[in-house]
Amino acid sequence: MSELPDGIEPAPIPEPKDSALGIVLRRRGDGGFDVLLGRRARHSRFMPGNLAFPGGKLEPHDEPERAGAFERCASRELREETGLDIPTDAWRVAGERTTPPLYPVRFRTLFFVAELPAGVAVPDEPPAPDELESVVFADPRAVLSDWEAGVSLVPPPILPILRRMLIVTSDDLATLAASIAAVNKEEDANPRIEFIPGIWVFPVRTRTLPPASCTNVWMPGGRRFVVIDPGSGEPEENTRLLAAIERRVALGDAVAAVVLSHHHRDHVSGAGAIASALGVPVFAHPETLARIPELPAGVVTRSLKDGDTLDLDGTTLRAVHTPGHAPGHLAFFDATRRVLIAGDLVSGLSTILVGFADGDMDAYLDALRVAAALDPKVVLPSHGPPLPGKALAATIAHREKREAGIVAVLADGAPRDLQTIAAAAYADTPTAPAFLREMQTRAHLARLVRHGLVEKVEDGYRIPGTTIAS
Repeated sequence: MSELPDGIEPAPIPEPKDSALGIVLRRRGDGGFDVLLGRRARHSRFMPGNLAFPGGKLEPHDEPERAGAFERCASRELREETGLDIPTDAWRVAGERTTPPLYPVRFRTLFFVAELPAGVAVPDEPPAPDELESVVFADPRAVLSDWEAGVSLVPPPILPILRRMLIVTSDDLATLAASIAAVNKEEDANPRIEFIPGIWVFPVRTRTLPPASCTNVWMPGGRRFVVIDPGSGEPEENTRLLAAIERRVALGDAVAAVVLSHHHRDHVSGAGAIASALGVPVFAHPETLARIPELPAGVVTRSLKDGDTLDLDGTTLRAVHTPGHAPGHLAFFDATRRVLIAGDLVSGLSTILVGFADGDMDAYLDALRVAAALDPKVVLPSHGPPLPGKALAATIAHREKREAGIVAVLADGAPRDLQTIAAAAYADTPTAPAFLREMQTRAHLARLVRHGLVEKVEDGYRIPGTTIAS
């Protein structure tokens, strides 16, 4: 992704779809509750391998026009995914939550709580292994401990509910449901989004390229943390971001700095306001510092170069110079947990644009290879949800395929202009603005010319040494 050029309207934040989920509980001997969790299928497109409460989208046969539709949805999804039956009148309302806008598909989810009747066993084999490959009752204490240790993947919405279950002393189901509803209300207003322990994220509305509507502000650290890429120029968004930062500070952590991955305005527009409000410096590569808008009086800067480290009292980040999308682009690697905070090196929503005045396709491909050689387990992009480490190799393969398509357009030896080449090479993306396809094609052609695989001629571009087929 990249900043939004003039003439293109920002993408709207996707409207949420209605859904429901059920939190199914079973009493333990000590008076507490175990909770039913399914592990999402490893090949699932949405949060593969993560633990989840059974649930899903409201469907027509849930009769949305009639009262009780969400309860019927929760019962149906539970039955389809686990084989267990909970009557619709057994559910207790436990609030609602809306998916944050770092996902391309969002849901407004109603939460329900019910207790599984005594003596009912969980089926050995889930009836829908393509959705949930296993289902177990688990002690919330063990689930949280395993997540902290990196043993299990637990989605951010589930974590505060499990934490609340540890402190609710009443064994009354209505009391627990009301407490979970209160958590959901708090989280909807000011979410703690934490896919990996110690790395919070807060998406802010920015002027970025569609289909993205937001930039992820990653906040990694230990007892100290940094705020990476506060890219919104909207005061309301920065107020929301500051509230999320203050929530972490209230837990005892301290802000060390604002850090910038690169200079594009959807990554830096809020840097001055946030750094000034927090009284912290701005860290970035020298090429980035030379290109960003003037910072408010009193905000100091520090240069970060390849190999520099940030000691955050429990977490160490290494800056990795990854130019190509922008000259001063940095990614940040947590080697202990094999997590790469990738900036605009990759995207969870689409491909990265390389083609503005200071973009360089050769440098970008080299940067992807450098990042892939780090062998990250998780990649945290600036746009879209977390990605597996293999996304880096997949991005390289995608760019190489595009380049092969450009060469194929010229294979018959006839020279062609940029517009013709771009239209043919990007025929599978007919809705993309023509000038963006041409910008990306130009970046590939510059690389091919540099390597002698294509030459620039009066009529456009051609492959050297070829003759036009008669």
